[in-house]
Amino acid sequence: MKFYQEIPVIRSIAAIMVVAVHVIAGLYHSKGEFENEAIGYIDQFSRIGTPIFAIISAFLLMSMVQRKGFDFGTFVKSRFSKIFIPYLIWSTIYLVYRYHVEDSLKPGVPLSNYFLYGTANFHLYFILTVLQFYVVFPVLARLKKGTLLLVATVAAMGVNYFWLTSGSLTTDIEFLDRLVNSRSFLLNWIAYFMMGITYAVYYEEIQQILKRHRTILLLISGLIILDIWVSIDLERTYTSTNLSNLVYIPFVLVVLNYVFRRVQTDATAMRIFQTIGTHSMGIYLIHPLVIRGIGRTDLFAYFDSASMFICAMIVTLAASISVSFVISLLPYGNYIVPVPKRRAPAPKIVEAQSTAS
Repeated sequence: MKFYQEIPVIRSIAAIMVVAVHVIAGLYHSKGEFENEAIGYIDQFSRIGTPIFAIISAFLLMSMVQRKGFDFGTFVKSRFSKIFIPYLIWSTIYLVYRYHVEDSLKPGVPLSNYFLYGTANFHLYFILTVLQFYVVFPVLARLKKGTLLLVATVAAMGVNYFWLTSGSLTTDIEFLDRLVNSRSFLLNWIAYFMMGITYAVYYEEIQQILKRHRTILLLISGLIILDIWVSIDLERTYTSTNLSNLVYIPFVLVVLNYVFRRVQTDATAMRIFQTIGTHSMGIYLIHPLVIRGIGRTDLFAYFDSASMFICAMIVTLAASISVSFVISLLPYGNYIVPVPKRRAPAPKIVEAQSTAS
């Protein structure tokens, strides 16, 4: 069985970026302003983390189909237990917290709405997006290596662009109006899921390209990332669904693949990134509660300065991983926080991956 060593590392970097955005929003951003310019740049650059999460989610799902084939019953059972049940549980946890601790639930809003629209907490919208992707995946899983897959990926980018620029859609059905015009709607993200599927199907070919054209790819990708940085305008902040990410993200993935080659040479760094990657779903679900805890306790006095941002990040990640690990030890804990089992890579795969360095 293949073990893609770089995927936990890439996923961990995406998780760190997502946490950075939320740590900054919770501790270092108020009244529409960042505490200082450096924090603002980190926040805006880190917005690329969520699209990378989408790509890796699709990659892992499609790579599993590549190995085992697609069985609809197994797929539904797996996604139900690993994503849908945790979504329900964590939506409930955040609703209880908001009701009893923050008193921030809107009067008159039916509880069912929070589950239907992914609004139980600000970050759960993306889990709803992933669930929508699962609805169409049985069709996408039929795509094989070849022209049809490549055309579908390009078409998905076009659809994604059109949807982000077309404005709101109005129907006579309130539920549909709210769903399709929300940030969680699949067409805001479909290009990234298709990129992940294509990445999985053409994995070997992509690794060979990364090997053969390392210098030129690093140069182009470095310029792209530099462009991301210099294009940041703190007067006009943007979200992870920014149109430019449709161009930026593939090149960011190229750089992350090369970052992995460097990280791979350091056993300690690999363990840290693999731990974060393994618990990335737990981190995603848990970290807003940790940030709230920091903001409501005496710890905030220590972190209430942009100079303490790194410390706040370390504490947030460490606490989230610790909670995720403890939950994973509980009976049926995987229904609360899905933690993938670690597998040692087979020698053949390690050798194959080393050729891409």
